[in-house]
Amino acid sequence: MKNTKLLFALVTILICSTTNAQLLNKLKKKAEEAAERTLERKVEEKSEEKTSKAFDSVFNAPKKVSKKVKSRKQQEFDESDENESADSSNEIVTGSSFFPDGQVLFLEDFNQDSFGDFPVNWNTNSGGEIIKVNGEKAFKLNPNGTYTAKTSKLPENYALEFDLVTENLDYKGLSGSNFGLIFSNEETLNKPKNGGKFGFSLWKGSKICNQINVQNWGKTNGKIDNNIPFKMQEKLNTITHFTIVVNKNRLRVFIDNEKAIDLPSFLSNNFGNYIQFYLKGTDPKEKHIVAISNVKITEEGEDIRSMLLKGGFSTTKILFDSGSDKLKKESYDFLDKIVTVLQEDTTIRLNIIGHTDSDGDAVKNMTLSKSRAAAVMNYFIDQKGLDKSRFMFQGRGENEPIADNSTTEGKAQNRRVEFQTIN
Repeated sequence: MKNTKLLFALVTILICSTTNAQLLNKLKKKAEEAAERTLERKVEEKSEEKTSKAFDSVFNAPKKVSKKVKSRKQQEFDESDENESADSSNEIVTGSSFFPDGQVLFLEDFNQDSFGDFPVNWNTNSGGEIIKVNGEKAFKLNPNGTYTAKTSKLPENYALEFDLVTENLDYKGLSGSNFGLIFSNEETLNKPKNGGKFGFSLWKGSKICNQINVQNWGKTNGKIDNNIPFKMQEKLNTITHFTIVVNKNRLRVFIDNEKAIDLPSFLSNNFGNYIQFYLKGTDPKEKHIVAISNVKITEEGEDIRSMLLKGGFSTTKILFDSGSDKLKKESYDFLDKIVTVLQEDTTIRLNIIGHTDSDGDAVKNMTLSKSRAAAVMNYFIDQKGLDKSRFMFQGRGENEPIADNSTTEGKAQNRRVEFQTIN
């Protein structure tokens, strides 16, 4: 019996030893495989780093600053600290959005064009075709081409909107690629004698596309040639909304409703009456896609800020209840545009002047015009929180007509609110 127990114990020890040995061998093998994978990953990362540096060197991409790589948790911690710092700072209000609301001059959704055809409302010196993006039609541009919509001469003040569709824009074949718009007073597909343009690289694989180049040329232009920082890299291989606003000499560009360009004298002598789209350097063999869709041009009023900086303006867009100083709700949108300008430029101070037509008693008209001017001022102060020290108000009654009070149209023009800049 004792021999049997001893034999059983020896067998048990032998089995455990064998099992442990097998387990140790497996653990050893897994450790060796893990170490090998770590080594391979480090080699790949080093190789990618060298490749990236080589590309940047060849194509003059911005130099990279060597930094110690942080863990994801450390990055999240740092970002959290930055957000907390931002939350503790003063409130900052910017006017970085523009939403056109003027009369439509040109509207293009390409629905009248057949799939695969060149659109009927456009001209080019290259080629292109209608494609479908998420089930909707878009106009795919061919490389090294210029494109113009069949519009008449555009007014001094207008807004152009469109969506830019891009796909497959990475490293291969894109080192010299470029997309942009040209503005001129010539109806041509060639480079105009006088004009200006903005454009950017489509090479998503390099940070060189994180800037927008602006240029103008001609005998009477100011010779601007500059690169404006903007993170276009994250806007490629997706759908990006552009809003371009021209106010005589001034050019503003909003990308996904964020202001990217604002040049007050870029289009000297009003060189913005015609627009060209251009594309350079892409390769159809690499399946590069650059297309535009949902194109709209609207006529906009002169920029409020520019009018105030010139001394002021008068408007009939501020409406009141009949015989009253109570603002109608239809007036709020226009008043809020003025508010945006005043928030953006805190140096502007205003004298608000009310005017009436000649109907009724002259004394009552004087009182009404003054109370209406006060109502506008109070909207700015009470509803929008602007400093009351920035405003004055006056009433002129029916004493300063700008149109004939004997006609309905003339009376409507005389019922106005005037804004004069206080120096």
